[in-house]
Amino acid sequence: MTFPPAGPPPPPPAFTRPFGVVLLGILNALGALICLGLGAVLLLVSMADADQAGESRLVLVVVGSLLTLAGAFHATTAIGLFLLKGFGRICQMIQSGVGLLAIPIGTIVSALILYYLTRPGMALLFSGRPPAAMTADERGLVSRDSDQGVAIVAVAIVALFGGVALIGIVAAIAIPALLKARMAGNEASAIGSLRAMSSAQAAYAATHDGRYGTLECLTAPSSCPGGDGASSNEPFLGRDTANLGPRSGYAFRLFLSPDHDHFVYWAEPAVAGQTGMRAFCVAETSTVLDYLDYRTRGPYPPSDAEQGCPNGGRSL
Repeated sequence: MTFPPAGPPPPPPAFTRPFGVVLLGILNALGALICLGLGAVLLLVSMADADQAGESRLVLVVVGSLLTLAGAFHATTAIGLFLLKGFGRICQMIQSGVGLLAIPIGTIVSALILYYLTRPGMALLFSGRPPAAMTADERGLVSRDSDQGVAIVAVAIVALFGGVALIGIVAAIAIPALLKARMAGNEASAIGSLRAMSSAQAAYAATHDGRYGTLECLTAPSSCPGGDGASSNEPFLGRDTANLGPRSGYAFRLFLSPDHDHFVYWAEPAVAGQTGMRAFCVAETSTVLDYLDYRTRGPYPPSDAEQGCPNGGRSL
C-alpha cells in the first residue's frame, strides 16, 4: 500500500499577547484615563475666565497640560502593547526608566518591568517578525520569557492602586486649594479696580464742580466739557480698568445719580462660587465694602446711586 507524500508542516500559530503584556496595557489605559481626566478638569477650570491673569491660572494650565501629555503617552503605550508593536515596548521601557527615580517602591517595580521587557524572548515578541520567520529555539524563548511577566506585573498592579489612591488624595487637596487661590486673586483684582475707580471719581469731581463722571468722561475727559480748565486731557481711568467686564472673574456696574452728585461702583463674581465668593462696593465715601456670600445672605446689587452701597458690608 502506497501512502501519499506528506505535505509541508503547518506554519506556527501567531503569537498571542502574554498575560503580563495584557496587564501592562490595562495599567497604561487606566493611567491614560486618569491623567486625561484630571488634565481636562484643570484646563477647563483655567479657561472658565479667559481674561484672568495671575499665577493661579498659570499653574492650572501648566499642570493640566502636563497631565494631558502624560495621558497621551500612556494611551500610546497601551495601544502599542495591545498590538505587540515595538513602540509600545519602547514607551513602557521609557516609563519604567523614569519610574526608577520613584524611590523605593517605584524603583523596585520599574526595575522588575524593565527586566521583563528586556528579556530576549520579549525583544523577539515585539520585533514584528511572525512565528514562521523564527527558528524553533527563538519561539521557545518567546514562550519562556512571556510567562515570566505574571508575577512582575502583579506587583505593578498593587503599585498602580497605591498610585491611584495617592493621585486622588493629592487632587482632592490640590484642586480646591488652586480654586481658592484663583478666587483670592480675582477678589484682590476686583478690590484694586474699585479703589482705582474711587480715586478716578474723586479726581474728576475735584475739577468738575463735585460732579462724578461716566466711564466715557473718565477715560476721555476731552469728550466731556464742564471742567475748571485746570485739568489736563489725561484720562482719569485707564480703559482696561473701565471695562465693566467680566474681567479677572468679576463683572462691574457703575451707577450715577441724575445730577451726577452720587455714584456707586459694584463688583460681583462672573460665576459665583467659581471665580469669586465676595461682592464689593464703593461710593463717594471712598470706603470699599466687602459682602461675603452675597447671593445667599444678600444684599442684592444696588439699583441706583441714590441708595449708595447696600447695608451689611464690611469695610476693607
